[in-house]
Amino acid sequence: MPKPAPVTVAEAKRQATVDHILALARRLVLHTGLDVTMDQLAAATGVSRRTLFRLFDTREKLVGAAFEAGMSGYVRQLPEYGRPFGDPGSWLRATCETAHHMNATIGPGFFELASRRDLPPDLAAAERLRRREFRGAMTAITRTLWQATGSAGDPPPALNTTVTAHLSPHFTAALMVDADRDWQTAAELAYGAIATVLATESGYILPDFDPRG
Repeated sequence: MPKPAPVTVAEAKRQATVDHILALARRLVLHTGLDVTMDQLAAATGVSRRTLFRLFDTREKLVGAAFEAGMSGYVRQLPEYGRPFGDPGSWLRATCETAHHMNATIGPGFFELASRRDLPPDLAAAERLRRREFRGAMTAITRTLWQATGSAGDPPPALNTTVTAHLSPHFTAALMVDADRDWQTAAELAYGAIATVLATESGYILPDFDPRG
């Protein structure tokens, strides 16, 4: 198999510029909403409108790319099973805490993207990709937990549903907005719910979990 061509300095600089733009654009959109203008995006990123259009063609492509990059970063930050987590319980707790800590930084732009039914095609595509990647990450967490506890076969749907629902940004938002609690409470409740279903479905009780509450 031929080796990939080396990245040139110019290509590396271009990618660094794009990554910088996407990170700052995502931050603006998350806290402002989907209807930000190209002028606002240019001001937030420190890049001219002309450059933004040259790199992304349209405002919608820029915003969509920002969300796609954010989802990829979200998945990469979730902890992998193994060292320093020597048991399924410590890994699951770290996963719940990491997910809800990240979820707590998500602003109204995310929930607008997740709920609007009139999204332009590029944003609709970004939202479909986000849901697919999030569900894929939750499926991977479920399978890892199931296998790490010595359970055979495929994990039951009830466990996957519980993991997906309790690590969702919507769960974090409900705790923080409607219940006036913090993300740490969301993480603790998520851990308890997942551990309960795991015990019910497999009989495995995580070391620091008391099923009696």
